[in-house]
Amino acid sequence: MSTEPEPGEQEGGAAKAGSTPSPSLLPLQLLETLLTRGESWGVTELADALGLPKARVHRHLSNLRQAGYLSQDNEARRYQAGWRLVLLGQQIEARSQIVTMAKPVMARLRDSIGQTIVLSQLTDHGVTVTEVLQGGSPIDVILHVGTQFGYNSSAQGKVALAFASETQLESWSRLVTEERTPSTVTNEKTLWKQVDAVREQGWAAAPEETYRGVNALAAPVFAHNGEISCTLAIISSMHFLPDPPPEDVVTALTSAADDLSRALGHRHTT
Repeated sequence: MSTEPEPGEQEGGAAKAGSTPSPSLLPLQLLETLLTRGESWGVTELADALGLPKARVHRHLSNLRQAGYLSQDNEARRYQAGWRLVLLGQQIEARSQIVTMAKPVMARLRDSIGQTIVLSQLTDHGVTVTEVLQGGSPIDVILHVGTQFGYNSSAQGKVALAFASETQLESWSRLVTEERTPSTVTNEKTLWKQVDAVREQGWAAAPEETYRGVNALAAPVFAHNGEISCTLAIISSMHFLPDPPPEDVVTALTSAADDLSRALGHRHTT
């Protein structure tokens, strides 16, 4: 039997192709259209492709150029990808590579314990699920890619706070007010005391703090530069993943996280 947490973490679906974009989504649709071919676009071409007034398209293109998402040829006045868009693409590609490297590690962990394994990225908007391997347990907890949590309301978030750099902590520590269940830690003094304990032991748990009846164990995954890159977590019902968790399960998780850290080029130093 598989169980899904209550809906509400994910945004609605994308607009149908060919439909008129909402004003807030128009800049994104402009970028998407521009990237459909490997050459530059003129304002008139983009306006015709989207069926929108040329003046409106030009205004948004100018804003995107000023922000660095587009560049413009000085002579032909045609638009193409700018430095910020290229950088964003590189970041997305890097995350995709992390998922590729994580899958075999996640599969071995899943096969050894029989529970759902989750890889999560750490962003300025919260902890974001990027890969899920279903466990095959009689009662499986299923999370969807794209699900987000606050840094206080999940095992992954506590791990992130415990091992964050100063720059990361400055951003992430603002996202510690989410209350998902009656067990979610919302008292800051209690939270930071738990974070200190997580830093000491190397892993975090969140029994019924994210979803009722569900527990999670998470461990940090480090990049080559020593900063925390993502988290690896085990998600299961309280029946199969009690509090406190079995020692062999904790060891399996932290060992898998260390394996992935090494795959990303991290070398542990004492």
